[in-house]
Amino acid sequence: MKLRRLKVYDIDYKPLMKGIDLFFDKKKSNSINTTCFVGVNGSGKSQVLEIIAEIFLFLENVYRNENRNKNLFSPFAFRIEYEFIKSNHTYLVIFECDKIKTKPNKIQAEIFKKDNNNEVTTVNLNEINLYHFLPTKIIGYSSGANETLSIPFDSYYDEYAQYTYERAFGKVQGNDYEPNLYFMNYNTNLGITISSLIFREEISEITTILDKLNIQDLNSFTITIQTKQPNAPNRSKGGVVLTTELEEWKQKLINLSDIHIYDEKYKKHTLKYTLDEATRNAFRDNFSNPLELYTCLYKFELLNNLIVDKTTREKIKKERKERKLLTKMPVVSDINKVLFYSELKFQLKNGQTIDYLSFSDGEHQFLNVFGTILIINQDNCLFLLDEPETHFNPMWRRTFINVLEKITGGRKQDAFITTHSPFVVSDSKSEDVFIFKKMDNALLIENPNNETYGAAFDNILDMAFDIHIPISENSLNEIIELQNENNPEKINEELHNFGDSLEKTSLRNRVILLNSNKKS
Repeated sequence: MKLRRLKVYDIDYKPLMKGIDLFFDKKKSNSINTTCFVGVNGSGKSQVLEIIAEIFLFLENVYRNENRNKNLFSPFAFRIEYEFIKSNHTYLVIFECDKIKTKPNKIQAEIFKKDNNNEVTTVNLNEINLYHFLPTKIIGYSSGANETLSIPFDSYYDEYAQYTYERAFGKVQGNDYEPNLYFMNYNTNLGITISSLIFREEISEITTILDKLNIQDLNSFTITIQTKQPNAPNRSKGGVVLTTELEEWKQKLINLSDIHIYDEKYKKHTLKYTLDEATRNAFRDNFSNPLELYTCLYKFELLNNLIVDKTTREKIKKERKERKLLTKMPVVSDINKVLFYSELKFQLKNGQTIDYLSFSDGEHQFLNVFGTILIINQDNCLFLLDEPETHFNPMWRRTFINVLEKITGGRKQDAFITTHSPFVVSDSKSEDVFIFKKMDNALLIENPNNETYGAAFDNILDMAFDIHIPISENSLNEIIELQNENNPEKINEELHNFGDSLEKTSLRNRVILLNSNKKS
């Protein structure tokens, strides 16, 4: 998949986004395509990611076979174009809603098929299911606590949790479906880590990640599944009722555990696992790949939304619809979650055993971002990564794009990254870099005038952030003050206070000039 164009005709609740029209020139064919959004805080980078997620959330709800929303209108007026790979053919897919609150039957859709001879034909939409031409997975990630990228994903989770709940009670008829929108955060990282390391032999690229973190292997972990926790809905009638599919998956996880502790009061299953070759083989016999295992765990996690009381959920749902500020679900404590993880222990390459909590924020982020990308390896996946390297040290930031491309070789996927890091920009071609600048409440988005790939940081900082001299402000102000000094002895006395830079060299030159003027 390659996103080719995003246009927003009209939008009420994100005025900066109104009128944007972005074209993406994707040239890489041997690895994931990465578009880099760079600019100061508040310039709209993350909002574009959110817009993309909202479009695909809307289209998912329109064309999904199960759990369709019947009272649905487009959140804004847009046009989106992307290439899609299916049965070794490339398709150009276009969806357009030229007015706000467009009804599903008024969506304009076109699909064009390109054959091996580059001949293009129009696909008859009556002969296909448009749902099968939507991205296989949309994966969101944000490192910020106050981010809004998760909002479309939260809405998706609410719908799935409520649908699962109503199916379990026989209130609605329909089949289960696999979630296509995934939002990654600290909690989901644990499931990603468990799933990828159980299937580590099937993921050859995982050694790149483990070597960076000095991890030899995952030793043990605990999964807790409970359905009659203190704040469970309908607790007097038994609490959360699982669907047939979830009951079957729960039983699989119970059977695979080394130790199973059951608490009848809370219908709580504490499942302890020691990861050895026998355990790995047992998981392989029950799950075909790491993504299937993670999807199993993820579906249980989505039910955590049911623990929030119905009044609060309905209030938040209404606020989201009205685009009010308070839109996030309250955090559910472990004691009330349907599923939560604990006691993850790792063996390091030096033989030391440590707990997951002993890793730093940067190491957690490294596992989360790259672990997610490793196990979600199908064609036509789209990654929306909001500052995915914020907690990385400079060395890891320097290798971010290199690691990303190394573990995604041969994939037909797409990725959009927001960043403030010159390291990331310096590993991106200028046609894949978009600089965001907010000017008098208007938004300017453009490609750099000069090549960014391999560019020095001072050039990137100048292009993206209008930083013409790459020195922090306090020291720069002192240097500027000394540059106006006419006493060479005074400048010499202060020189030792500064590290090496072109500006320090200019001070030395000024000393030479002033001394020369004295002699003359």
